[in-house]
Amino acid sequence: MPAAIPLEPGSYNPAGILPEPFLTPLSSANPQHETPARSPWVLPCLMLGLTMAALLGAEHWPAWSRLHLLVPYTFIGNSLAPLPYDGAVIYLGAHYALWLVVLVAVLATLLIEAWNMELLARLLSREGTLPFRTHRFTQLSLRWYRKAPFWSLVATCVLPIIPHYPMRFLAVLAGYPLWKYQLSVVLGRGVRYALLAGLGFALPIPGHWIVLVSLLLLVLGFRGVKRMNRGSAQPVADEA
Repeated sequence: MPAAIPLEPGSYNPAGILPEPFLTPLSSANPQHETPARSPWVLPCLMLGLTMAALLGAEHWPAWSRLHLLVPYTFIGNSLAPLPYDGAVIYLGAHYALWLVVLVAVLATLLIEAWNMELLARLLSREGTLPFRTHRFTQLSLRWYRKAPFWSLVATCVLPIIPHYPMRFLAVLAGYPLWKYQLSVVLGRGVRYALLAGLGFALPIPGHWIVLVSLLLLVLGFRGVKRMNRGSAQPVADEA
């Protein structure tokens, strides 16, 4: 990939790529975040094995079946797939001890987050992601993220109104240590799961209502993303 050519003042830059003097070392053509040396199949195979064990446990111990199923559901709900997850924690809070629900959910979340970060590290190390890494919006987001990286991660883990997905990208691009990222997950997700499970314990909500509200929030989230995409695409079309 050839080096970026400095732009003259007022020149048109439709891709939003910053010229060479404005690139930070972490967003250059040679990203400094570490790519795991182990096989990319280690964590997926581990999660698959735990999923099979959870399914067998749910079959053999029906009284604990919903808690067993929380393991694979956590893998899906905290991956890059947009699956409603909070409602499941609220539901389980009314059926099992709060500490047990939080413990299972946090441990499963740590494993899927390790895979999320490994996947993004491998993806963002590819040469084809250079335009994304050097885009103005990405650089601006990185600049704000570096002001308080740990507490930014904790906040997005706790608050449901702030999406956590973009923070994974920023943590990888900033070369943030994995152990600090996982510590923020333990703190942030632990608080969030405790609040959700406590809500289910204090105010038992029928399961069908939880499903309906979760689906409604998912639809509203998709509509919000579509509006944001249309809004960001319109200025580019007008400029072109």
